[in-house]
This record gives sequence, C-alpha cells and structure tokens, in this order.
Amino acid sequence: MPKQSKITKSSPGVAAPIKDAPDKFYCTRCPRDYTKQKGNFPASQSPIYRENGGYLPVCRHCVDEMYQHYKTVLGDEKSAIRRICMKFDIYWNEKIYAMLNKSSTTNSRVLSYISKSNLYQFVGKTFDDTLDEENELMQRSSDVALDEIIADVNEEITISSEIVEFWGAGFAPSFYIDLERRLKYWCGDTDRYSMDVSECAIIRQICMLEVTITRDTAAGKSTDKSVNALNTLLGSANLKPVQKKKEENLDAAAESTPFGVWIRKIENTRPIAEPDPQLKDVDGIAKYVSVWFLGHLCKMMKIENTYSRLYEEEMARLRVERPEYEGEDEEAVFEDIFARADENGTDFDGELDGE
Repeated sequence: MPKQSKITKSSPGVAAPIKDAPDKFYCTRCPRDYTKQKGNFPASQSPIYRENGGYLPVCRHCVDEMYQHYKTVLGDEKSAIRRICMKFDIYWNEKIYAMLNKSSTTNSRVLSYISKSNLYQFVGKTFDDTLDEENELMQRSSDVALDEIIADVNEEITISSEIVEFWGAGFAPSFYIDLERRLKYWCGDTDRYSMDVSECAIIRQICMLEVTITRDTAAGKSTDKSVNALNTLLGSANLKPVQKKKEENLDAAAESTPFGVWIRKIENTRPIAEPDPQLKDVDGIAKYVSVWFLGHLCKMMKIENTYSRLYEEEMARLRVERPEYEGEDEEAVFEDIFARADENGTDFDGELDGE
C-alpha cells in the first residue's frame, strides 16, 4: 500500500521568504551594530524609510553627535534641530519645539523632539509638510503686505459707500479688500442684499474673523479667542465639518428607508386631503372592490363585518325571487302554465303546432 502524504490541503501555502530577517542592524554613519532597531534608532514617519521598518538608518548616538555639531555651527539649538529635521525628512513645527520646555526626559533635546514629532496629532507629516506650510504662510503674508503697500502708496484709493455701509466704518482700505474677497469666497455671485438678515449677519462676522485671524497669525499674535469665536459662528451657520458629516449620514439613512415607511410618515404628518367631488369615486370602483372582493371573501370565511353586510345587501338587491301563487292549489298552477304554453303555440310535448 503506497504511503499516504501528511498534507491535508491541496492548495499551496505561503511562499518562502527570499531572505531571513537580519540578525543585526548597522548604522550607516558609524560601525556600531545592534540586535534590534527599537530603542537604538529613531523612529520616522517618512516614506523614505518605510522599508527600513520605519526607523532612521542612523543610530541615536550619531543623531545626537550631528545635533551637537549643528548647534555649534549655527549658534542655537532651534536651528540645529531644524537642520536635523531637514536632513532626515522629519516634520518641523514651532509647536513641537515649544513642547520640549514643558516636559522632562532623559533623552537629548533633538531625540526628544523626534519622539514628539511622531505623536498622533502629527501622524503622516514630514519636512515636505513643513515647507508647504511655510510657503502658504509666506504667501498670505505677502498678500497682506501687498495690500498695505498699495494702500500706502496710492492714497487716493477709495472704497464705495455701499461697502462701508455693509461692513461698517473705521477699517483700512486693505481690510475692506480682504473682507470683499472672503465674501466672494463664501457667497460667490450671490447678491449680499438678497440673503436672509440673520444669514447675512453670520456670514459678515465669519469674514471679519477670518481676515483678523490671518493678519494676527502673520503678525505672530495669539488667535485662540478668534478661532473659538469662528468655530461658534460656523456652528450657528451649520457649516462645521461634523455637522456636514451628520447631514450626509441622514441622507444615507433616508435613502435606505423603505417606501412604505415614508408613506406612513407623510400620512401621519401631512395626510392626503379629501378629493374634490368631481374627483371622487364616480365609477363606483371602490364600492365594487369592497362588495365583490372584500365582502365576498369575508362571506366565504364566515366573517361578520361591514364588508360581509354590504355583500349580503347587494346580493339581496340583485336576487330574483321565485313567484308564488297565493290561494291556488298545485293543479290550478299546472293548468295555468300549460294554458300559457298552448297560447304560444306549443304542444304538451314541447313541439310547435304544425310540425
């Protein structure tokens, strides 16, 4: 008897790995080697190091040495940390740097910064995001500065009385220009005076806060109160992202609601009105169905209700009763029937006369 294989499944298994996991991990800057990456190499969110397990190829000791070098060359630790971030594609932000003064750790300043840059609120961000944010901030600052330069150089710049009346008096011409831009962004080509009064008031305040936040950010001022006020106004206007998401969920629920449920809701809130006399059941189809379908069915099932009574009444109206001869015996009835037949030319045997 041939030997049976121990393999129970005919489908092939997972392919064998091309190479085993490395036993050691080497730093690309120094000759140090380690048995594991965690704790010896800084973690990174950059896609450049994704296939390296999400760790930098340079060990923590070398990163710290490079930081000390740039700190000496550039003159301050902030510039040195930023240079390290630029070299290894790490997200740089002033908020993360400010966290270093609020926490105590045994790590060096640069290693502590790299660790905080991997927090959840900064997930997926690299030095490219730093450059994009700085370019956007510079663009905003240049737009604001350009408006101010135009307003200073050209003293004859004027704002129409209609715009001043809408936004209020006392602002610089460049401020009115920014307000008009934000109103164009929110309302498009809609006439400002065609909006509802409350809606117009909220949009006007939103535009003012947006311009104020942009200018305060460019000037390095705090914007927390303005941002909170803006969020409140967006909530009043039902423009918050969470409110939009809730509306989308409601739309999805509405699409999945059965048609019969919608009919019931409409009938409970806005029922169909009584039809005009001209549009009522002029052909009697409702009565026809009620009597000959529902009534007949109830009669068959021996159910006593309105439908069965309607059926009985209608049947009584259409039923043909057999004539009765009162005061006469059966012989007289028999003679009367055949006498009528004889008058019509019919013999007793049912044949016509003459045949």
